[in-house]
Amino acid sequence: MRSTPESDTRQLLWQMLVLAILYAALGRLSLLLAIPPGYAIAIYPSAGVALGMVLTGGYRLLPGVAVGAYIANLLINQSIFGNINTNSLIASTIVAAGATLQAFTGSKLVLKKLQDNLALDSDKAIFQFFIYGGIIACLINASISVTALVALGVIPWQDFFNNWIGWWIGDTFGVLTIAPIIMVIYGKPREIWYARRWSVMVPLLICLMLVITAFAFTRYREEQKQQLEFRLKAERIGQNLQNKLDTHADIMRNIERLYASSQQVSRSDFATFVSHNLQSQKAISFLSWVPRVDLQQRQSFEVTVLREGFANYQIQEMNEFQQLVEVSVRDEYYPIRYIEPFFDNHQMFGYDMGSTTARRIAIEDARDSGHLTVTDPLIFNETDGREQLHVLLFAPVYENGKPQETMEQRKAAFSGAAVSMIRMADVVREILSNEDMRSVRIKFYDLSYPGKKGIFIDEISGLNQGYLFQSTINFGGRQFALQAQPSSEYWRTHVAWITWITMIGGLLFTGLLGAYLLVATAHTFGIESLVAQRTAELHDSEERLRTVLDNAAEGILTTNENGLIESANRSAEVLLKYAHGSLRGRNIFSLFPDPESLQFLTTHLRATDREKQFEVAGKSERRELLAKQKDGQDVPVELAITRVRLGLQVLYVIIVHDLSEKKRVEKLKTEFVSAVSHELRTPLTSIRGVLGLLVGGVAGEIPEKAQSMLMMANDNAKRLTTLINDLLDFEKLEYGSMQFHFETLPLAELIDSTLQSNQGYAQSFDIGIQYETQVDHAVLVRVDSQRFVQVLSNLLSNAIKFSRPHGQINVRATVERDQIRIEVQDYGIGISEEFKSSIFQKFTQEDAKAARKYAGTGLGLSLTKTMIEKMGGQIGFSSTENLGSCFYIVLPLVTAGTTATAAATPSTTEA
Repeated sequence: MRSTPESDTRQLLWQMLVLAILYAALGRLSLLLAIPPGYAIAIYPSAGVALGMVLTGGYRLLPGVAVGAYIANLLINQSIFGNINTNSLIASTIVAAGATLQAFTGSKLVLKKLQDNLALDSDKAIFQFFIYGGIIACLINASISVTALVALGVIPWQDFFNNWIGWWIGDTFGVLTIAPIIMVIYGKPREIWYARRWSVMVPLLICLMLVITAFAFTRYREEQKQQLEFRLKAERIGQNLQNKLDTHADIMRNIERLYASSQQVSRSDFATFVSHNLQSQKAISFLSWVPRVDLQQRQSFEVTVLREGFANYQIQEMNEFQQLVEVSVRDEYYPIRYIEPFFDNHQMFGYDMGSTTARRIAIEDARDSGHLTVTDPLIFNETDGREQLHVLLFAPVYENGKPQETMEQRKAAFSGAAVSMIRMADVVREILSNEDMRSVRIKFYDLSYPGKKGIFIDEISGLNQGYLFQSTINFGGRQFALQAQPSSEYWRTHVAWITWITMIGGLLFTGLLGAYLLVATAHTFGIESLVAQRTAELHDSEERLRTVLDNAAEGILTTNENGLIESANRSAEVLLKYAHGSLRGRNIFSLFPDPESLQFLTTHLRATDREKQFEVAGKSERRELLAKQKDGQDVPVELAITRVRLGLQVLYVIIVHDLSEKKRVEKLKTEFVSAVSHELRTPLTSIRGVLGLLVGGVAGEIPEKAQSMLMMANDNAKRLTTLINDLLDFEKLEYGSMQFHFETLPLAELIDSTLQSNQGYAQSFDIGIQYETQVDHAVLVRVDSQRFVQVLSNLLSNAIKFSRPHGQINVRATVERDQIRIEVQDYGIGISEEFKSSIFQKFTQEDAKAARKYAGTGLGLSLTKTMIEKMGGQIGFSSTENLGSCFYIVLPLVTAGTTATAAATPSTTEA
């Protein structure tokens, strides 16, 4: 059927109508998700509907958004405020414009970022959809609408941020949860979005319903908790108010007892008695004594008061112009005789309380009942000119000794009344703390007095029955009502965070679930191509790995836990002289049959489960072993085994490094050093002897210039001899051929002989040697005397060489428990921090200049360390650069048992 302009228009109008109805309905229903006591909404589904419909249907649907938003806000205003006024119409118009602009901007941003591709088939596209369509675009309506509502006075300016953040959160979550559902229904391309109906739309709807259910339950529980909490606060306030009014009643009863217990109460007595009450109860305007005066007693009463010093005193009443005039003639009067504070209330002095019907009835009620009575609320001008509602509290006073059982008896015995004028609003404010004033709105009124004239205080603007507490207060024979309602400050400090957390957490989870489902379904469409691509890449990777392994210079074997070889590269096959592929399936133990190799392989390949549990993945140990080639020849190799876990399978990767060339070079080096050292020693000894004789003057007097050259040659010959001796000693130590002849000897003699033999060398450097010891001459050590002297001489030689001219070195020997410690301390150049770690390594000196300046080979300390350790001792040092060094050796003392053994075997030879 061909479309026509008329049918297109009808379809467009129909779509806009559906959008407007859906927007308005969801907007109104969203109030059901409001978090009391206000109307903050954690999710506004209409925002998601607007974005989804405009994205799928185009910008032509924007009028439907505007109409729906306008209607929705009118309905919301009607629900909240109960009517629709001009401000409501203006606010709804602005909010509708903001919602339309938000939907337009969100759609524009999404289409621009996604380049009109709404398939949402990649993680980036889904991320941009939610960021630009939700988080960023939703800033628009929140900012426009909340600003307008504040400007119109609908929202207080101090609540701007809270309302703004709530509006933005509601719109954002509406987009995150509802927009994907709209896209599933109307989105294009249809083949992608239609396939998502079960995998995206249904789970989202189920999750959203669960979140709303959890929210409704949590909100109900929180409402009950909040209502109970506020009810307890309001009950406390009501009880405090009742107690406060009871205190006022007690004051009147105390005045009544004063008159009942006294024959006469003077003005000063009355003032003294009530002064404390007036100071403590600020809501009392005055306390007074009102006697009953008959017509016959009037003149004598007035004369009595005049004699007290009050000139022109007379009983008065108010005329129609509210002016005090002389009282008219009547049977009885109730004039104010005493009133405190007098200065503030002197105009009331002499006023007849019975001159008005309401007051007279209250006095008579008190007289007849014998109880306190309260008048209707009275308007009374304060001293500052303000009008305020008061009540008068009357307490009847009877003559002493007269019966008061019946009404007639009470009438006959009635002598007057104590009166208190109370500002009821101030009574309420007195019992409210600062926190109560901020958090509670109060209404207090007289239940028996109709109209607004009976309301003492009214801070409640609108009644919310769910959060309204009402209690009845009994006072002076009347009933008063106290109503309490939470203030906006109360709700700011009593936010139902658990409700917000439940809703926002659930909606956030729903939004993330929707994003995840969109991502998962997007990945599903590309899974086949991705699998094919990964398969090709895996094949290429395997080929590349095989090529690398086959061309590696090192032999590489892999075995299982039983030692069966599973793979071997070409280098391993060539090293072991096996044909290509013939090593696979062989047991690794057959290639290393010697005991040491078998023990090493068994330790690593057949470890217990507990050992494997603590084994570090990827850690390998290297060992030099002998491998058996196919032709039976042994070949030295270095073996490194690494345990690797692939899933449930355990593999051992064995790296085989050929040591044949290394061993050959080491053998040549050893033979060369040995040959050179021995061949050089004999002629060098002769040369040194001849040079020594010449220097000693055996051949007669030698010219001075030649003498210096001979001395230089002799010194270099000595140095070369020392080098050769060190090389031979080092070779012997390294290969275990040096002989040690151990004897038990006095330590003191060994040290003394060593110091004497090095004294001349020290003098040649102008260095003094200071020997300090606390060691007894009977102290014995078991050492090779020649090697001990060589060790100590090396330490002394170094200390002398590296000391400054005219310096001194200290030699100390001390006994520490079962050990002897010998220290050689110099004050020379010291050792740098960088060189300390390598000082005992062979052929090492701090720099080349030091080698030339101090005539060293770099072997002395290495030989010293090895020899002292062979003798069962230790060597160490401490040094500070430019301040000097202290080298020490530690040897075990010879005990009595050791001495006996040594005596039996005075000399042994050890390698």
